[in-house]
Amino acid sequence: MDVSTLKAMIRLLDDPDEAVSQALETRFMEEGEDIVEDLEAIWLANEFPSVSRHIELLIKRIQKQGLHRRFNNWFQQDQPDLVEGWVLVSQVQYPGLKVETIRRTLSDIKLDAWLMMGGVENNIDKVQILNHVFFEQQGFHGDNSQYHYTDNSFINRVLERKTGNPISLSVVYLVVAQSLGLPVFGVNLPQHFVVGYCQLKEGFEGVKNMKMVGTEDVDKVLFYINPYSKGQIFTKENVDAFLKVVNVTPQKQFYQPCGVKEIVKRMLRNLHFSYGEVQDLEKQQEVLQMMKLAGMSDELEGR
Repeated sequence: MDVSTLKAMIRLLDDPDEAVSQALETRFMEEGEDIVEDLEAIWLANEFPSVSRHIELLIKRIQKQGLHRRFNNWFQQDQPDLVEGWVLVSQVQYPGLKVETIRRTLSDIKLDAWLMMGGVENNIDKVQILNHVFFEQQGFHGDNSQYHYTDNSFINRVLERKTGNPISLSVVYLVVAQSLGLPVFGVNLPQHFVVGYCQLKEGFEGVKNMKMVGTEDVDKVLFYINPYSKGQIFTKENVDAFLKVVNVTPQKQFYQPCGVKEIVKRMLRNLHFSYGEVQDLEKQQEVLQMMKLAGMSDELEGR
């Protein structure tokens, strides 16, 4: 749609005939996100003050519709990309966020670690180098003062602030680790989230492209890493002790790597809770809609 046609239609948004305004909004929604940039420019210029609120709400509706479509498509994939999934979750708050921007930042962190690793072969040594780059050079750390702060759930804000909660720090850590060819995967512990350095099954040893490896290709976890505690390394026995402290019966899935979709589901749960803490009911409802698209209907009963 060209700008002149767009402006002509905008002028009619406050038409007293409801059928006209509804037909216009339907047409705008059909155009989708392709017209958002032009709508934002018109809204910022305040060319049509009488329908400014209409334009603002229209932009939000179009962006929400586009986000739901993309998230649904993402979730239907067999092996979706984790960074893309987290960007989609973050677009609840930052609809203009671009995945390419995030990938560039992550690539810079990877490069710093790659330059230091050189010919290092030992697993522990590689992790210690990554920990040095991630926590000492880059300065990533856990948010102990505002644990449930909503910004801890958005990938762009975690990368800007170098601060996050257990799952957000763990995901940044594992994405960088995997880009370096390290078999590091998320581990979905109750009340916490960590990563595991894994031994892959026969036929996958030596594979450097971790995008070709799924959790089903993992033989066992060699050791665990806690990015929220500056990369502390621990064992299965430590997991046993943790589960005893939080009074949770040990289950097999607590010790094994979890899939990308499970990670994103947990991010949605955390974000839903965080919006509730600040009483942002509108955003909390948007997250609930995303949870529904993720097949989390059992968790939505009574809400």
